[in-house]
Amino acid sequence: MVYRQQAEVDVMKSAKCPECDSPRLIYTSGTLTCTNCGHIIGKRFNKFGAKKTEFKGKLYDSKYEASVATDLEMRKRAGDILDYETQYMVHCTAYTEDGDEAFTVKHKVDFRAHLNDGSFELIEAKGVETADYKFRRKMLETLWLPMHPDHTYTVIKQNSWRR
Repeated sequence: MVYRQQAEVDVMKSAKCPECDSPRLIYTSGTLTCTNCGHIIGKRFNKFGAKKTEFKGKLYDSKYEASVATDLEMRKRAGDILDYETQYMVHCTAYTEDGDEAFTVKHKVDFRAHLNDGSFELIEAKGVETADYKFRRKMLETLWLPMHPDHTYTVIKQNSWRR
């Protein structure tokens, strides 16, 4: 739901979508969006200042994540790892004492590297550790990793001198 002050209504009445010329616009999440065609007016900005970066035709959420992908690509070419995949989905399910499903937490790990010995390494590139990420990491470490002994979890943190 969007709340507007009366003073802003006059300004909103004169705005129109450049694509479909519709005056039906809504302001949410820091962007102005046309409710008629869905066109986003203006740029979207990341909350933490991360800039999307492309590497080998794939768009990564930040420059730091793209640099970790570059390192993994070099490790692959050197023969240190067999392969890697991006945005690996992990489902952590907690159960009650009765055996009923209590809740499920979904988490996308940035990379999953397939090592030469047949095991896997989950790699997370982190610039800022939010409370939501800390909760998901805790669920991953306590619920999912014990059930998958062939996986290890590594967090690569960005240097804090840049912030």
